[in-house]
Amino acid sequence: MNSLGRSAWFHRVVAAEKSGPAGAGGLLLLRVATGLLIFYVHGWHKLEGGIAYLRHGTPWQLAEEIAAMRVPWPLAAAFAATAVQFVCAPLLVVGWFTRVNAAVLAGVLGGAIVQNLLAGRDPQLALLYTIVVAALAVTGGGPFSLDARLFGGGERP
Repeated sequence: MNSLGRSAWFHRVVAAEKSGPAGAGGLLLLRVATGLLIFYVHGWHKLEGGIAYLRHGTPWQLAEEIAAMRVPWPLAAAFAATAVQFVCAPLLVVGWFTRVNAAVLAGVLGGAIVQNLLAGRDPQLALLYTIVVAALAVTGGGPFSLDARLFGGGERP
């Protein structure tokens, strides 16, 4: 490979790609992975705790921590946060109303940051999720989303 060929290859490798296959694939990966992780890591155990509370009166750590934050109606807030993570995260995965779902998730995860700080836990994971869903609220779902298929707005690469 001559120096001109290497230069073109290097430029292609390091150049920022806002659209095209790599950009669309990157948004798809980010949206799907984040949605699945929020659903499973953040939402699943909250749902289990809420069900145990309803069935057996088992203390629900989420509701207790929300009450400690002096949020009005902490039980309702705990169920609302759980519902958001259980509903909005799968919709994020498929890219349906991506900006709306990502913005709602960013709000709930912002509350998780405060909750972690007040409980003396590291908020790093909640911070990371909040940043990613906030970015998705700005960028949208990309061309490989139901939004693009149903509402247009993105040519497939």
